[in-house]
Amino acid sequence: MITLDGHSLTIDGLWKIASEAAPCALTEPARERMRASRALVDKLAAEPRAVYGINTGFGPLSGCRVPADDLRQHQINLLSHLSVGQGPLFNDRETRAIMAARANALARGFSGIRVEVVELLVSALNRSILPEIPSEGSVGASGDLVPLAHMARMLVGLGHVRANGRRVPASDALSPVVLESKEGLALVNGTSVMTGLAALAVHEAGRLLSWAELLSACLFQALFASPEVLCEQVHHARGFRGQSAVAERIAESLRTHPEYRREIDQHEWGTHAKPVDPGVEIQDPYSVRCAPQILGAIQEALWHIDYVVTRELNASTDNPLVFPATGVVIHCGNFYGQQISMTCDYLRIALAKLALLVERQLDRLVNWKYSMGLPPLLAGGDPGLNSGLAGCQLLATSLAAECRLLSQPASVQTIPTNANNQDVVSMGCISAKMTAELVRKLWTLTAIQALALTQAGDLRPAGTMGTAYRQLHDRIREVSPQLAADRPLFEDIARVSSLLQDNGTQTRFLRPRTEPHGRA
Repeated sequence: MITLDGHSLTIDGLWKIASEAAPCALTEPARERMRASRALVDKLAAEPRAVYGINTGFGPLSGCRVPADDLRQHQINLLSHLSVGQGPLFNDRETRAIMAARANALARGFSGIRVEVVELLVSALNRSILPEIPSEGSVGASGDLVPLAHMARMLVGLGHVRANGRRVPASDALSPVVLESKEGLALVNGTSVMTGLAALAVHEAGRLLSWAELLSACLFQALFASPEVLCEQVHHARGFRGQSAVAERIAESLRTHPEYRREIDQHEWGTHAKPVDPGVEIQDPYSVRCAPQILGAIQEALWHIDYVVTRELNASTDNPLVFPATGVVIHCGNFYGQQISMTCDYLRIALAKLALLVERQLDRLVNWKYSMGLPPLLAGGDPGLNSGLAGCQLLATSLAAECRLLSQPASVQTIPTNANNQDVVSMGCISAKMTAELVRKLWTLTAIQALALTQAGDLRPAGTMGTAYRQLHDRIREVSPQLAADRPLFEDIARVSSLLQDNGTQTRFLRPRTEPHGRA
């Protein structure tokens, strides 16, 4: 059971709710805080003073007063005028992440929403009753207003939901509530869409980095590269913890090969003379030699990004905020998604760099000028008659180019809207969606690299692969047979991508990441 208390939800916890349908529940302290904040809202609603979202219009209409008799209709009208979303619906995993992120934010107890409304949201999540949330419409300024309005419609019995594999009216799937003053605003006025998507991306980015480390270790073996570049003295001399951690993890995978274990454990590099014969390279290319530096920088980025996203998962991001301990309501701008927008930009830069590294490592395998004797394009049959992984490299190049385009920042693309009330916006949801798209492409690119390394293992002499490399090779061969002659590989790529994303496969092959999250 994953607890939702507004303070302790982790990225891994959100992933379990979103991807594994782990049940979740509000804690009693969270309920008590929500009851206290709701009592203050009820008190304020009965007073003649103007409080935004309770008895005023929204956004540029905040100067308009709403009569007490219309406060309930006021909340429905909010959902109605924001229900304009277009484009593809968020998938089930994304929808569950959005719902859990919003419920957890409301559980902090500063939003003035009744417990029963949030309980209904959590109940729908646990019963896999999922609202239809279009992916287009948020500028990430007053939170993710449009997509969250589509989520909230379900709670009042409007629109359709996905339940038990069927599309049914929301009113048939659950007992709707009647929203009281401010409750519609509490549901829509937050960063939970961009934050839920960002949390999913951070989780997957960590897994992609782990695969990059293991596949880099396989690449060392396929290209007979020197483990000298993994020497801990080198990385300690620079001083970045992420770089040292990555080098250590690559070295641990290499230690499953007896010859590499001997070289690493004897630690004799620097004491043996390099060959002086003309044309003999004494250093490996950057895509191998600098893998710890590149992947280490990505690790450092992920530690920071993990911290920011975790903080936002457990933040109050609506307006106004209600503080029952002091009896005040404060108008503010916590709904502004700049942290998530910039953080997702940062994550895409890191992942785009990973994509470019993977593409270059792939070229080292298929380009026979540099592959240390491997057949051209890793062809399984006669080269010329067979083109091996030539098509796969074309796809990889295309994906790497798209990843590079997706690395462009969204957080600076502000356009004023809402009658110039939202005169500077974060574009956080757009940034998070771009990140999700880049992650999908990077899984495919990583699958191509894994296929190439598996084919290279088949084409090398016995003993080339250490235990970790051999075990991964054998597992991939269960879903993708050896390429003995050209055949269509689009289904192989998809199967290997699914295999790499499988939790069981990850548990079996990826080393635990023991570094504390959120501390760079």
